[in-house]
Amino acid sequence: MDPLSLIASSLLAQSSFSPPGRSAQGVDLAGKYLPGGFPAQGLPPAGYPPTGYPAQSYPNSGSAASGHFLQHSQPIQQLTLVRTIFQGDCPGESVNPVKGISFLASTPPASKQRIVIRNRRTGGYTDREYDGGRSKSERFWISLGTKQHGSFLSVQPGANQFSWRVTRAANAALPKEGAATLYVTTEDRMRYRDFRSINEDAYCPGEKYSSSRTPLSQCNHGYYKVEREGVCPNGTKRMLGTQTIYRRNRTW
Repeated sequence: MDPLSLIASSLLAQSSFSPPGRSAQGVDLAGKYLPGGFPAQGLPPAGYPPTGYPAQSYPNSGSAASGHFLQHSQPIQQLTLVRTIFQGDCPGESVNPVKGISFLASTPPASKQRIVIRNRRTGGYTDREYDGGRSKSERFWISLGTKQHGSFLSVQPGANQFSWRVTRAANAALPKEGAATLYVTTEDRMRYRDFRSINEDAYCPGEKYSSSRTPLSQCNHGYYKVEREGVCPNGTKRMLGTQTIYRRNRTW
C-alpha cells in the first residue's frame, strides 16, 4: 500500500470511522491487510508507521479529528523557511516560500469537496480543492506572514495550530473538521545588496515638476540642482540627496 493510503487509513481510524461500503472484517487481529480490507478501527496495521513517518496517537472518542501537512507526499511536523537578510546599499529581508505543500485530513478527498486550512495563530487561511481523483489536497505555498494570501498559507516561527474544515462534504458520516500542528523554524542568511543603477535628475530652481524646463546653462539664478536616487535590484528606490551646481563653482 502506498504511503498516502497508509496515512488516510490511520486518520480514519483515529476518528473512529470506517470508509463507506467497507468494514473491518477483512483484517485479522494482528492488523494485517487482507485483499480489499481496511485496518481495524483504532488498530494500526503491522509495521505502521513506515520509516520516517510520525508516530500516530489514537485519541479517545470525542477528540478532534487530525490531519497532516505533506511535502513531497510525505507527512511533516516541522518546516524550515529560509530568510535572507540584506545589508549594503539596499537593506531589508525576504523569505523564500516553501512550495508544493498539500494536506490530508481524516476525511479523504471525494466528489466536489474543498478543504479550508486556517492558522489559528495568524488568522491566515487557504481554500484548496479536495475532490475526487485526488489522494491529497490541491497544493499551496507556506510563507511567513500574518494575513490570508490565497494560494499562500501564512505562518509564524514556532508552533502553529491549524483548524481544517471540509466543505461540500460527500459523506455526512465522516468528520468535517479537525486540527493539525506545524512547527516552523527559520534559517537566516546574510547577503549584501547594492544598487542596480543610479538615476540623476537636473533642473533649474523651481522647475522640478515643470513639463517645460529651461536649459541648465540659462538658469536665472546662475545654478541648477541635481537629484540622485539609487535603484535596488527589486525595483525599490532610495534618495541619495540633492547637489547644487553653480556655473562657476560647485557646492553641496
